[in-house]
Amino acid sequence: MKDSVPTMNLLLVGVAALLVSTIFILDLFTPIGVTIPLLYTIPLLITLLSPERSLFFTTAAASALLTILGLFLSAPGGIFWMAFTNRALAVLSIGVATGFCLLHKKVAMRLKKLEDLLPFCSGCKRVRDDRGYWKQLELYLEEHAVTHFSRGLCPECLPKEHDTVLSTQDASPHYS
Repeated sequence: MKDSVPTMNLLLVGVAALLVSTIFILDLFTPIGVTIPLLYTIPLLITLLSPERSLFFTTAAASALLTILGLFLSAPGGIFWMAFTNRALAVLSIGVATGFCLLHKKVAMRLKKLEDLLPFCSGCKRVRDDRGYWKQLELYLEEHAVTHFSRGLCPECLPKEHDTVLSTQDASPHYS
């Protein structure tokens, strides 16, 4: 399982780099007024599959830079102010996608923190599971953490338990 993550990242890096390069080359040979830079959203969406957000941000930065660079290097033709407006909109869409990615990352981190909380009753110390049922802490942990418990007494509780057992035996009626 651990080996599949780096392999997937290498595949995503390769696909994203190929797509960004292809879109840039297409942009260079297309007249300046055609909105080819909007195609950069495709590799951006693909890089969201990577667990590492740095790939997304690198692709977003490269896409924005190549969109601006393409304004000056594209084939002649078209109306400049329209081409400028189209490229500005493409850079804006890349920026908005980047903003949503940051927001998604922040929300995902908060959700992870909330999932790590374990609601338990302060009275009986039982734990509420995902379905809303209340269980003993030991049972919950055995189900979710592959942990098994053995019972015993710590050195501080041992004398107290011993005294409790003795007082219980003294209080019980003796039959002859």
